[in-house]
Amino acid sequence: MRFTSTKIIKDKQGLQEFKNKYYHVSGNNVDSKYLEKASIVRGIYNKKSEIIGGYVLNSNIPHRYLSDIPKEALLQSKIPSKNNLVEGCCIWMNNELSSFKRGWIYLLTFYDYCSLGKRYMLGASIEPKVVKLQRLVFPTVLYEGPIAHAPWCCMYYGTRRHMVRLILVIIFKYWVSGFIKYRIKSFKNLFTLQSKT
Repeated sequence: MRFTSTKIIKDKQGLQEFKNKYYHVSGNNVDSKYLEKASIVRGIYNKKSEIIGGYVLNSNIPHRYLSDIPKEALLQSKIPSKNNLVEGCCIWMNNELSSFKRGWIYLLTFYDYCSLGKRYMLGASIEPKVVKLQRLVFPTVLYEGPIAHAPWCCMYYGTRRHMVRLILVIIFKYWVSGFIKYRIKSFKNLFTLQSKT
């Protein structure tokens, strides 16, 4: 599967399609009004104009992640300036996307984040594996604990300077490591075929 286009989604039909696909892939629901007010809702499309990935960046108040933090914990958190904060959320990708293409989507996220002109980028996840990866980029934990719709969540943020690490992580994880794994798999398949003949 090859994607050939990407666009910022603004129409209600496109946003509804994004919402439905995101729910189907992740099992998480996102409010339609949030999508309508978000700074950037970007969709990734294949040659058939089918949406196969996307993400949301929001620099507008209120922020979805901050609203999820329990009030007591929110009062104790050292939150960066809300006017200078972008949250990245609702990222999803079709399972058929290759490692190279996934890396490309993350770089596109970084580009869109920079275009909003804000200093801080806020991320979060309820998946420990995702947290482990994203914490390589976002060094400061804002909150860790239960939220209304999940027993555990970790929220973290960083600056543009920290986001440069994202490029290095992507190059290694999705491109260098992915390429090596592909070559090893191809070699094993070739060796298996030769053994059977």
